[in-house]
Amino acid sequence: GKKGKKGKGKKGPKDLTPDRTMDSLIKELVDKDILKLPPKVGISDFVGHYKNLDAIEQKALDPVIPEPSMAQIRQVVVEQLILPLGSLSVHQKAPYVNKALLYGPPGTGKTLLANAISRETGSNYIDLSARNLDPGGAGSGKIKYPDKKGANSAVMMLHIAFKVAKALAPSVMVLDEAHWTFLADKKKVKAQWPGEKPPSRFLKDFLKEAKFLKENDRILIVGTSNKPYLCEKGDLKKFNAFFKEFKLFLPLPDYASLQLLWRTLIARHGGAITDSFDLQTLSWICKTAGYTAGAVDQVVAKVLTQRRLQRLPVKPLSHTEFVPHLAKVDPVFKDEYDTFQAWTAKNNPQGKPEE
Repeated sequence: GKKGKKGKGKKGPKDLTPDRTMDSLIKELVDKDILKLPPKVGISDFVGHYKNLDAIEQKALDPVIPEPSMAQIRQVVVEQLILPLGSLSVHQKAPYVNKALLYGPPGTGKTLLANAISRETGSNYIDLSARNLDPGGAGSGKIKYPDKKGANSAVMMLHIAFKVAKALAPSVMVLDEAHWTFLADKKKVKAQWPGEKPPSRFLKDFLKEAKFLKENDRILIVGTSNKPYLCEKGDLKKFNAFFKEFKLFLPLPDYASLQLLWRTLIARHGGAITDSFDLQTLSWICKTAGYTAGAVDQVVAKVLTQRRLQRLPVKPLSHTEFVPHLAKVDPVFKDEYDTFQAWTAKNNPQGKPEE
């Protein structure tokens, strides 16, 4: 029919910058804080074990969904996201994902994994998060995009970002707090978004560019979200449709992972654990209270000051030094965690991508 004759969408998006050099486009993205260098983190920085018996017993008592262990999460990210993006031969042979959502409470490692994917694959890191595109929404403040089309519009910036991502592949495009990009609900936006206009005004042009991604482009869009449940009705439909290939829930660390976390993070901050250090009690406090890996890292950094490190030979570390600092950090409360589990049961029944 007529639709077939038009062939709309098959040739790719119209090139809005045919007269500009790739160097000038790259410079613009760098100047506007869209093309960045991710922090130096690798997949090994996502610390955790496979689950032990305590987790299996707990599974019989409560959860809606069997939660993946930290080690399983690391394995899934390596096998399904890092290897296909980073290796051309794997990319050509393996089933390919080009949109992935990592969701869970704050401090569970979503941003760390997004950064690690970029670093491990040697990818460009392109930040298309709503807060980065909209200075009024607490972004970098370096840019202000008019909604109309033009040289400095959001339409143009998104076009340049995708053009550079394809030309310099592999590329990771990050949507931090991805729910904001899809949220058009005016009441929720007014109550929680700091900008004057809804961040979802970028969505139409973003989806227009993203739909032209092909398997051989070696581009991965990674969304992270600590509030996926803000998207409801039509917003949720678009959100789920976009990330249908890969959704991964990042749960709270289990007891075995917490022991490894404390040991690893204390060593990383220059400390050392002796035989008298009660690792079990500290890990159990975190497990029962609902502390994240991010909270543990924060507490370790507070305790292991330069002065405290200098005194280690005379006064070894004790678990009691960390407990008062833990009390000052908010854990993930049960009702919040229940919300994530309920959302997972409804929107991601496997709790992780299909094998």
